Amino acid sequence: MRIATIAVSLAALAATSALAQGPGAPLTVTGALEDSDAKGDEDHRYDDHRIRLEAGQRYRITVEAEGFDTVARLMRDGQEEPVAENDDYGEGLNSRIAYSPAESGDYILRVTGFAAEARGPYTARVEQAPPLPAPISTAGTAVSTTGTWSLWEGALADTDPDRDGRHYVDYLVHFDAGQRRFVSLEAVGDWDPMIEILAAAEREGDAADQDDDSGVGLNSLLAFQAEGSVGVQPNQLILAMQPNEGVSLSLGAKIPGTRMRIRPVNMEFLYGTAFLSQSP
Repeated sequence: MRIATIAVSLAALAATSALAQGPGAPLTVTGALEDSDAKGDEDHRYDDHRIRLEAGQRYRITVEAEGFDTVARLMRDGQEEPVAENDDYGEGLNSRIAYSPAESGDYILRVTGFAAEARGPYTARVEQAPPLPAPISTAGTAVSTTGTWSLWEGALADTDPDRDGRHYVDYLVHFDAGQRRFVSLEAVGDWDPMIEILAAAEREGDAADQDDDSGVGLNSLLAFQAEGSVGVQPNQLILAMQPNEGVSLSLGAKIPGTRMRIRPVNMEFLYGTAFLSQSP
């Protein structure tokens, strides 16, 4: 995938940072976390870099280091609450943020470490990213097995967009508030699929729910209920009777990171999915 570069200025606020930008290259700044840097929460050292972002443009921001586990936070200038942040993406300990600002202006990229003792050199990059492709909005094929399912078939490719280093395809599905639906993802071949549920208007934000291996083998299965309002939901134990017997447990869990964010985590057992047949 070809990434276009941006023509904005990156101003290094920390004394140890140095700006490096060449024609046809992404914006790059090198720096180091040191004992003399500013202290944040729980004595974490950090460097701040001011960048200008344009409304509607999609950006990819990466922070890489060999000596420590990086954390990247993006904030509006003059504010401390991040509009986006990331600890680890892919299989490593580096950080990546994909972000499309609603407003043009100055933003602060804060580079810090996951551990308070994090020290050492790092490289931060800001580059334009292609617009997200529209989600697939065609209706699925109705299939009756254990209940009625909407079925989509597709494939992941290297040309698909990626989130935190993992390629994905989006499907547009409507949920009414309070409606509970089971979502299953089965892979053909030897790879591990994963489901994420996101608001259609915030496709690069935090997932409302996700599942990795609750289905058969490495496949994904979750029971998702759309909420009419945002807030911490109560823990729930749900027993499903005939014809779709099963058990579902929903717990409120803290999302990894330094902010206090809670989302439901679902654990399900469905008789028909686990044994590929209905109960006698």
